[in-house]
Amino acid sequence: MQEQQYFSVSHQLNVNIEVIEQADLPQSHAEFEASIPEPFILANGSQHSLIGLRALKQLGEAGEQLLTYLQNQEQKLNRVLSYVLAQQDSPEHRTISQLFGGSEIHCVWPQALAKGQALRLKIFLPEESSAVFCYGEVKHSEALAHSKEYLLEISYSWIREEDVEALVRASLHVQSQQLKARADARQQAEK
Repeated sequence: MQEQQYFSVSHQLNVNIEVIEQADLPQSHAEFEASIPEPFILANGSQHSLIGLRALKQLGEAGEQLLTYLQNQEQKLNRVLSYVLAQQDSPEHRTISQLFGGSEIHCVWPQALAKGQALRLKIFLPEESSAVFCYGEVKHSEALAHSKEYLLEISYSWIREEDVEALVRASLHVQSQQLKARADARQQAEK
């Protein structure tokens, strides 16, 4: 898989990490696709399904009403999908990210892992009603100051393109929220 660098943002997400053997990694794209649990396929397949329907507004009031109805239905489906995805979160594998983006994720972990260690990842993006299933490898493991835990820098080794896009969208959304919060805090401080 060709490595491409994407912007990363500091943010805490629930992540499931399973340490696996190199032999357990997919050997082909088809094997990788077959290993993805169905809820993760549904999660990113449903994103932006209404974008093309904005043309309904050209139909006047009836088109606007139909678009509103469809948007409400999409919100309901997203809530159901969020619930289904939450069932995929395994407490025994759960940790928190410190930073994430389209090419890497940094997570807290209870022990050091060797560079190149293979991992199975589930990354939960609740603000996007989405989640990503992928494989990664440890690029670096560093002890956290004043803690018995380690910070793992993980790059993605097997990930679908639409999941990279979901992570990039989520990181940009988080960055936008952080910038707005800083601007609001600055305005409050100036008052």
